[in-house]
Amino acid sequence: MNLYTSNLDLLEAAEIIRAARRVTVITHAKPDGDAMGAVIAMSEALRGLDHEVTAWIVPPLADSLGSLRGAERVRPFEAAAAVEDTDLLIVLDTGASSQLGALGDQLGPHLDHTLVVDHHLSGDLGARWRYVDQQAAACCEILVGLLDAMDVGLNDLLICEALFVGIAADTGWFRFSNTRPQTHEAAARLLRAGVDHARLHAQLHQTERPQKLALMVRALASLKLLGGGDVALMQLQPQDFTQTGADLRDVEQFVDIPQMVASVQTVVLISQPPAPKDARQEEWVRVSLRSKPGPDAVNVAELARRLGGGGHARAAGVKMPGPIEKVVEQVTKALGKRT
Repeated sequence: MNLYTSNLDLLEAAEIIRAARRVTVITHAKPDGDAMGAVIAMSEALRGLDHEVTAWIVPPLADSLGSLRGAERVRPFEAAAAVEDTDLLIVLDTGASSQLGALGDQLGPHLDHTLVVDHHLSGDLGARWRYVDQQAAACCEILVGLLDAMDVGLNDLLICEALFVGIAADTGWFRFSNTRPQTHEAAARLLRAGVDHARLHAQLHQTERPQKLALMVRALASLKLLGGGDVALMQLQPQDFTQTGADLRDVEQFVDIPQMVASVQTVVLISQPPAPKDARQEEWVRVSLRSKPGPDAVNVAELARRLGGGGHARAAGVKMPGPIEKVVEQVTKALGKRT
């Protein structure tokens, strides 16, 4: 039985949001396009309603996402920062406490006035309110309906661009199996509002740093096909980051590349960035999981859950304590494969 479900509807969520005056908006650490788009869209919509808004993200953030209009009003959250007193705290695109990074340690006093808006399959954050649509392709797809319920018209191009980026990012620009008719309908509304999808695609996917290409070469050089070739495993060691000058921002979308091979049904990318400068911080290894749709599709969300993470059936992830060799062993064992 799935206990991660809504305990209110969109109209009730909209009423709670509109009633608050001071609102804090957050999302998961290392935000992707959907997370960043959702934070920008929600915070700008609230400012348009004359709310006092604080929007936080936990870095790193890809340079391309940082170039989005509205990103300059989203603040980077560091361990020394503090979540201010607020009437309402909105958590977007996650309900998992483990994904909140440094923010997660400060949410305890705020959970009785926290609203989660999410589309993932699992979550454990003890928020008072949850709106979860696990059929939605993206959190930003949900926000299109939520902003309607809040009587925020889709006539602000900045908001529309942020929503489109979120939907496009989580659907692989409408290639992935999570794309549904409602997804295209939401995107069509945003295009009619004036969104230039070609410009956004170029801005997000054709402005990468050379360091990303160098790191991609390392990732592909590490690729192994396990078993009968149905699982592709890639590893990025700490020295891969230091020697190329890349960082975790540059890893985005590497996990999608091996899916071009016909036999590959599941892809695993295991990344260990250089050790943190603060020796008190634990060294974490990030595991990204992808799978192809079809009759024999692997539910990588279930695999991630067994390892302590979560996500979607076709895209999931987990953060595990290092070293990377130990994590590789744990993941391949969970997959039932040998390196």
